[in-house]
Amino acid sequence: RMPCRLPVLLKALLRLLWDVHTERGPTPEPVRAALLHRATQCLILLDRCSQGQVKVLLEGVHSSCEENRVRECLRKVQEST
Repeated sequence: RMPCRLPVLLKALLRLLWDVHTERGPTPEPVRAALLHRATQCLILLDRCSQGQVKVLLEGVHSSCEENRVRECLRKVQEST
């Protein structure tokens, strides 16, 4: 069931990471950190459900991303087992 949903879910989670990182509104830092952590955990779960396809798809994204906080989230996904 997951392979057909993988592109949509992956795109939505990556967009969430980016939006939380770049949003400059009144959101407190602990809330942002929690959102980034939870989105990272969702990416890890999605990777497990898709037999490692998320890691394969994220290889190019991680190397081209210049935002340290987003890179850290992607690194955690890449290093998860």
